[in-house]
Amino acid sequence: MENEIKKNKNIDNEEHYQTYEHPSSCPAGADCQDTSEDHENAYRHLPLCEQFQQCLKYRQHNKNHCEQFRHCHRFCELANSCVNFHDKKHIENYKHPFPLPCSLTPYHCALHEEFKMATDKHSLLDEIQRHCLNFAHVCEFGQDCTEKDPSHWEESIHIRRPLCPFGDQCAKLIQEDHLNSFTHPNIRDIRFRCPDADKCRDRRDLQHLAEFRHQITSENSGVVRYYNLNKDINFVQNHHDNIKRVQNYVKKQKWEALKSDSILKDIINWIRTVQPVHRCRAEIFESILLHGHVMSRNYMENLKKPQCVIDSVLQHNRLQQIRYFTETEFAKRIKEYVTALVEEEFERKRAENKNLVNSTIANSASRMELIQEKEKFLLRTFSRDDLEAIKNTAIEIAQASIKLHSNPAGLGYPPDKELGTDKNVFSILGPNLGHYYGDICIVFKREILHHPDANFSIQAATSYVSGRSFKWRPWLGDDPGAKDKRIELFHKTKLHASIKGYEYATALELIAVTGQTLKKKSMNINLTTILQRWVDVDSHMNIECHLPQLIPLDYIDHIYMSQNAFDSLNPNAQHAIDTIFQNRITKTPHEIELTQPALKHGPKPESKARTDYQDFVVKKLIDKFRHRGVNSLNGPIRGIFITIPPTEFTDHFVLPLTISQAYQQYKTNHSQVPIDIPVYIYWQVLHGDMMLTLSNEQIDTGESQPNLRCLTCYVAKQPTIKGTDYHENVSYLHIGGPGAPFEHGIVLKEHRYSAASNAFYVGCNTDNLMTFSLEIQRSTGTAILSHSGPNLIYNRKKISYTFEKSNLDLNQLNFIHASAGACKVPIRNLFVTFKKEPEPFDDAVDTAQPTVSSTANQRPESKDEKS
Repeated sequence: MENEIKKNKNIDNEEHYQTYEHPSSCPAGADCQDTSEDHENAYRHLPLCEQFQQCLKYRQHNKNHCEQFRHCHRFCELANSCVNFHDKKHIENYKHPFPLPCSLTPYHCALHEEFKMATDKHSLLDEIQRHCLNFAHVCEFGQDCTEKDPSHWEESIHIRRPLCPFGDQCAKLIQEDHLNSFTHPNIRDIRFRCPDADKCRDRRDLQHLAEFRHQITSENSGVVRYYNLNKDINFVQNHHDNIKRVQNYVKKQKWEALKSDSILKDIINWIRTVQPVHRCRAEIFESILLHGHVMSRNYMENLKKPQCVIDSVLQHNRLQQIRYFTETEFAKRIKEYVTALVEEEFERKRAENKNLVNSTIANSASRMELIQEKEKFLLRTFSRDDLEAIKNTAIEIAQASIKLHSNPAGLGYPPDKELGTDKNVFSILGPNLGHYYGDICIVFKREILHHPDANFSIQAATSYVSGRSFKWRPWLGDDPGAKDKRIELFHKTKLHASIKGYEYATALELIAVTGQTLKKKSMNINLTTILQRWVDVDSHMNIECHLPQLIPLDYIDHIYMSQNAFDSLNPNAQHAIDTIFQNRITKTPHEIELTQPALKHGPKPESKARTDYQDFVVKKLIDKFRHRGVNSLNGPIRGIFITIPPTEFTDHFVLPLTISQAYQQYKTNHSQVPIDIPVYIYWQVLHGDMMLTLSNEQIDTGESQPNLRCLTCYVAKQPTIKGTDYHENVSYLHIGGPGAPFEHGIVLKEHRYSAASNAFYVGCNTDNLMTFSLEIQRSTGTAILSHSGPNLIYNRKKISYTFEKSNLDLNQLNFIHASAGACKVPIRNLFVTFKKEPEPFDDAVDTAQPTVSSTANQRPESKDEKS
């Protein structure tokens, strides 16, 4: 009613005033502070100043202004459901029924959690009780709260999360992200932190999950080294061309068209969840265990160089778990120690193997002196057991590398080097029938397929060089004959699982390949038929994955081997398997032949025992992959998946998709798309301290690049919390030239950033993967960094800046790079889109969002940096 009166332009018109009834003016005039509903409806008031009591003229007692406007705190319309409780300005300007919110609510207030878990609250320390009375906290039950105590409603904030439409029948009740986004019956919105984190054995127990959330650690997120193996490959174009080839061939040959969407959907779902499977012999597996990595042939060949062996030792998973091993102040001395140990082993064997590279340390006496010196220093910090682990690992890997170089593994087919696939670890995307590689089956985690260095081809890379691929897949066109043209076509048909639409391109080829092999001339091929054909042909005729050339053991999901193969391994290997893999290995009772003659290609081994073993494993894998999506602890993988090593932002890893490629792909499915359509980049990070850099050129540290222009988006390390103390470093947006990606320390020290905030994580669940969004509004020159997903429910903070086109033209940004600071950073589900992703609260309460913003002519508010 009051709002209608204020908007009435005729209120001072005498004739209008006499015709209509109006409330009388408030006797308090401009000094009125009563904002209760009864009072607001009973009296007419002056317009409310938009600056409330923070108005400068009000605080300066400007008489003219104060007589025209009312300055008071109004009640927030959302009352105790206010989602802006962590917005300092909002809390200052609006009245709420709850006291000042705790800065650590809802996820990180240990005092409130202890208060809630206590059965006898009166026995708690006064500090805990006082804190919970003085500060408001988010109610753990949200809109489902049934608490009758009035004091609870006075002291708590009840956020209205969206209700899961599936209720207690929800199939995602074991997925942390989903539980943190939606309200479910009999499950807390804010669950207690489980002390066992992601090592908890009850993560599939719904009763346990209803009470506890699980912190994700990065211990099982090893660094897969990045070598930019897909440089200059346009996967978007490859996907498009592959689809067109199949469609044109099917139409020309008058094949029966695909009629059922459900058939295609079934195949696509399988492609989204199937995992790469690698096979090897027992002696190779022993080497894998010792080195701590599955290695490409190229990497094995480089093990004749001590430096490569040293790098392998320093990346070993066992050593990475040693406390302080990767700390900057010790890393240099550890490397010097390992270098001396490795080079000593190489010098001992040099007389036997002239191919080994010379040592960088002059003589054995100098090396032994250096080894003893480093041991004395390191023992000040590291235990004797840890130092022995470093020493033994270095010596064992050096000896194994020398031995391995004498007899390198893998078939070493000569065209692999010409194709570039000698730098990849080979596997089959699905059941692997390559019995001639060995009988130990290694199932990699799906995530490795989304690494920037990975790719896959519908059939073996070598089938292009041999010309067989043109017979198996006639839609590739006529065989060009020349080897270089065949290899060129291989690179132009490779696919990548991080690129949107790869599933459809792969599904079409799988259907067509199956139809071609079975001579059906039909695209109505279901998944069952595809898998039947799959197990009846040689593995070279199935999808071949080319994975990164050095894969840590923690990317192995499962291992299959016969019991007698396990028994044949050396005791150290057996111990390593039982320690590392535990419930991730299946030892079958099959008695297979351990020594094998030269083996013929084909889907089946010649031996019945080995055939029975392979059939057993294949059946297990088919069942595993068809049901992998059911009861998965994690949601679907989407986009890039990489764990970046700590480089203090000296290395910037370019992603295999540019903004212009993503735009071209978007245009194929959408008509009349403007050139300056907003760009959205989404990604998930564990712990933070990483940088996303957009540039007009690919960053190359070996070049000067005078024309390089960059937008750097820095996401700070997760805040440190001790008791009720909270400290957060600055997250920022920054632009610059060639030096910008490498000036992080200077940017922080001199406050060079365009926009920043040190309250970016307030209210967030930093125990889990945090989802971020970088929005690029190319038409206005505005960049916006914000939260996405579950954390957006409790944190609406945005870091925003509008750039002058003369300083940075956002339309010129094309390449996307990722880099890390002092610690390794797991990055998950990074993708580019041109349509804003739906958020959990889209169907719930939507309110104004606080923004830390600046324009090119305005410095960011320093107050937010200190708040």
